Amino acid sequence: MRFLRIQFSFVLLLFLLFLTSHGYAQENASLSIITPHTESIRQEIGLKFSNWYQEHFKESIKLDWRNVGGSSDTIRFIRSEFTAKPEGIGLDILFGCGVDPYFDLKNEKFLERCSLPEEILSSIPADNQGTLLRDPDRFWYGVTIATFGILHNLRVQEYNHLPQAKKWKDLALPELHDWVAISDPRNSGSMYTMMEVILQGYGWEEGWRILTGMAANSTSIGRYATDAPRLTTLGNTASGICIDFYGFTQVNAHGKTNMIFTIPEDFSILSPDCIAILKGTEHLKEAQRFIEFVLSDEGQKLWMFPVGSPEGPVRSALLRMPIRKDLYTRYPQYSPVQNSPFYNESKVINGNTNNTFTLNNELAYKRRDLVCALIGAQLIDTHPELRKAWAEAIRKGKAEETLIRLSKPLIAENELQALLQNEWKDPLQKNRIKIRWQIEAQTRCQTIRKELRQQP
Repeated sequence: MRFLRIQFSFVLLLFLLFLTSHGYAQENASLSIITPHTESIRQEIGLKFSNWYQEHFKESIKLDWRNVGGSSDTIRFIRSEFTAKPEGIGLDILFGCGVDPYFDLKNEKFLERCSLPEEILSSIPADNQGTLLRDPDRFWYGVTIATFGILHNLRVQEYNHLPQAKKWKDLALPELHDWVAISDPRNSGSMYTMMEVILQGYGWEEGWRILTGMAANSTSIGRYATDAPRLTTLGNTASGICIDFYGFTQVNAHGKTNMIFTIPEDFSILSPDCIAILKGTEHLKEAQRFIEFVLSDEGQKLWMFPVGSPEGPVRSALLRMPIRKDLYTRYPQYSPVQNSPFYNESKVINGNTNNTFTLNNELAYKRRDLVCALIGAQLIDTHPELRKAWAEAIRKGKAEETLIRLSKPLIAENELQALLQNEWKDPLQKNRIKIRWQIEAQTRCQTIRKELRQQP
């Protein structure tokens, strides 16, 4: 019997080899996807896509996820591979890495065009406030969007009868004294971007007034970007500014009856996280189907729906904002934000309607070190003096006029470029300027407080 079993196994093996060599055995379809996305995202997307693919095309498909590190590592790897293999690198899809790399990869002709059904395209805005959300030539598409906003502790606000800030400028209201959380932009790129958005969106003078009010309303300045949402969740503050993912994480952990993340109504910026087919793919049909899935109803709901809902993720909440505009009105109960990120796209700032606010990233990058030093000297290193002057102004009922005096920028915006090209290049001169700014800011706060105390 043992001999017969061996003989039978041998014959069966020969038969299978014969079928394979003559095309009778068909391998499953497959896709290789390079992405910096986390394992939880890969698992949830992979599981849902496999089921969707089987249901729609009556066959299974294998996903080969490739992860070589973060976004920079991923793009560096792709470019290196195309240098050695310009016709194709054996990978089918790039998924993630933000949006900026996709402009370059398209120009370098490393992407394949991908056409999608009109039903999907009609649900994805072409752009928002001047920022493209999908390529007009159909080489790449946004899948999710990211933004900045305000995390609120609803219990703290209710108990202390505090107004809920709906605009950036609301965080400077005297009613929120000691109830706002911000962090040091010198240690956080996201915090700097949020502050730069305010400076560009409102203009230099008005932007500084809002930043000064926010800092004066803070009991302390967090060192890292995670400090503001953490302090808000703990109840030490009522509102904190943060990137959306930090806000969504707290809302998901503690519930919408306790925490809520809002996108300011005055203006915001949306940045898409994208997907594209890589040049030279041998699985173009399957790659197009994958992109169609992640932008379909089924794929988009995964980012927004909670764990346990029939159409949501199985194990891990993904906590991202889907790019399809219609989902926010169709499923508001599952939206991670209080209002749609596309809500009120025509913003009113200082009485003027602004339809085209777009963050000037080049300007923000060039002046980052200088602006961070200004914020540090005027608002953070002198924070104790600023808080005392602001508290005195509130007690005397002179908050509005005092905030104008406290917030006067230490340097005019039109002087920044000259400073960057000259003294700022010399480390010794730079340090001297920082010290001078700090002394000037401290003196101003102390003088204003002294004057207020002497008034009846």
